[in-house]
Amino acid sequence: MDKLERRELSEVIQSSNLNFLFGAGLSTPYLPILGDIENRLNKAKSEDKEAIYKEYLEHVMIPNRSIIHAKENSVKYLETKSNYETFVSTIASILLRRKNTILSKQANIFTTNIDVFLETALENLKIEYNDGFSGRLNPTFGIANFKKSVQQRSLHFDHISEIPVINIIKIHGSLTWIYESEKSDKEIIFSSNLRHINKSLLKKSGTEFLEGYRRILVVNPEESKHLESVLNVYYSELLRLYSSELEKENAVLFVMGFSMEDRHIKEITLRAAKSNPTLRIYVFCYKFEDKENMEEKLKVRQHPNIQIVAPENIDNEKRLGLSRITETIFKDIWNNNIPQNTLNKTEVSSNDNIGEDDKA
Repeated sequence: MDKLERRELSEVIQSSNLNFLFGAGLSTPYLPILGDIENRLNKAKSEDKEAIYKEYLEHVMIPNRSIIHAKENSVKYLETKSNYETFVSTIASILLRRKNTILSKQANIFTTNIDVFLETALENLKIEYNDGFSGRLNPTFGIANFKKSVQQRSLHFDHISEIPVINIIKIHGSLTWIYESEKSDKEIIFSSNLRHINKSLLKKSGTEFLEGYRRILVVNPEESKHLESVLNVYYSELLRLYSSELEKENAVLFVMGFSMEDRHIKEITLRAAKSNPTLRIYVFCYKFEDKENMEEKLKVRQHPNIQIVAPENIDNEKRLGLSRITETIFKDIWNNNIPQNTLNKTEVSSNDNIGEDDKA
C-alpha cells in the first residue's frame, strides 16, 4: 500500500492550478448531514414534500442566520468556524508563498454547500475572494465576475504585487442568493442578512410556504433537482466553469467532504480525468470504510490520475475531516517542513494505482 507523499503534494501544489471540491461533510459538526433526505424527497408525493422541505429549512438553512450575525457560541459552531478559517488562511499563505510566477495567485473552491461558512471565514480574516457578485449597494451575480485578479501598489515606491484571491463557486446556489419575483430580468441579488430565511416561514403552508421557500435560490437535495428558471441557467454555467477548470493543463483537484453522489459532478470529474492526463485528483475519505466504495464510484483502476486518500485504519481520532486534512497536509506544506533529501509521508493511505511514473 502506497503512502501519500508530502513531497509529491508540495510539487503538485507549486506547479498546478489549484481547485477544491467541498461537500456537506465539511460543515459538520455544526450543520447536520441529512443523508437520507434525497431518497425521502424522491419517494415522497407532492403533498408530502412540504414537511421535508421544512426539515431542511429548519436544520440546515436557518442556523446560518446565527453564522452571519455572529450570535452563536456553541462548541460545534466554534469548531466548524475554526476549521474553515484555518483552511482558508493556510491556502492563502500557500498562494502567497508559491514560487511559480507564471500561475496566478488564485484557488477555486467549488462547493455544493449552500451555507455561509466560507464567506464568513474569508471576511473575518480579510482575505480577498470572488463570489460572483459585483457592486456595493446592490450586488448582482454574474459568471463573468469570477476569476478577477487583485493587485496592490505600494504607497511609496509603486511596487505592484498580486494578492492571493480565493474564488467561491457555489454550484448548488447559496442562502445569500435571492431574486425579486416582480423583476422581469430576475437577476440574482445578494442578501447579506438572510432576511428571506426565517422561522416564520415554517408556520406557513401550501402555496404561501412554497412561494417563500422558492425565493431561496438553492438546488434542493432531490434527484429531479427542481430549480427556479433563474437558477437553471446559472447552474449549467457553473457546471461548465467546473469542467473548464479541470480541463486546464496541470490542474489539481482536492475533493473533501463530498460523497460523489451528485451524478452531474461525478460525470464531469470522470470525463476530465480521462481527457486531461495532466490533471491530478485527490479524493479524501472521512472514514477508512469509505475508501473501497469511493474507488468503485470513481473507477480508479481506469483513471491512474485519481488517488483515493483515507485513514489507515478505523481509528476515529484519525478520520479525515477538514481540520486534520489542513493540519497534516496543507499546513505542513505551508510550513515548508519537507527535507530535501527524503520523502516524508503522511499518516493516510492511498489507492495502489499511482506508480512512480505518475508522480508529479
